Amino acid sequence: MKLVFEGQQTGDAVKDAILADNERTVSTVWQAMAYGDMKKSGMAFYYTDNALVGIYQYAKGAIAKKTSWAGTLRYFDRQVTVFDKKSAALTYCVDESKADLKNRETNKLQGTKTTPNSYVFYNLGLKKNEDGVWQTWDLTEDRGSQKCQP
Repeated sequence: MKLVFEGQQTGDAVKDAILADNERTVSTVWQAMAYGDMKKSGMAFYYTDNALVGIYQYAKGAIAKKTSWAGTLRYFDRQVTVFDKKSAALTYCVDESKADLKNRETNKLQGTKTTPNSYVFYNLGLKKNEDGVWQTWDLTEDRGSQKCQP
């Protein structure tokens, strides 16, 4: 598994902190799937509210199916909008064309084909907690989004 994040530095300290926390947030989900263990992943530290419920169900389902992935996921066109000191939004695209689903027990790849659905647009609602961490509280995805197509 390899995660590639483009646009890591904007020059704005708040936006850069949001982008850095987003990288850690995303990593928790893939860590849970890779090891088949949600307890050690840190998802509850970076996700909250509706987003935590949704991402927990996603990871739980993948773990139950013994599904993980291999290859590279590219995160690009990351755009931060800061509303105030404790709330922001983040949108970005994910290119899954160089990734493949795999069985965690056999390590056998599924042979996932690249299609328009290999490109996903995400829209996140963020809030800063008491520890200064930008948590994702709301999350929507648009698989196959025209915004993310090559």
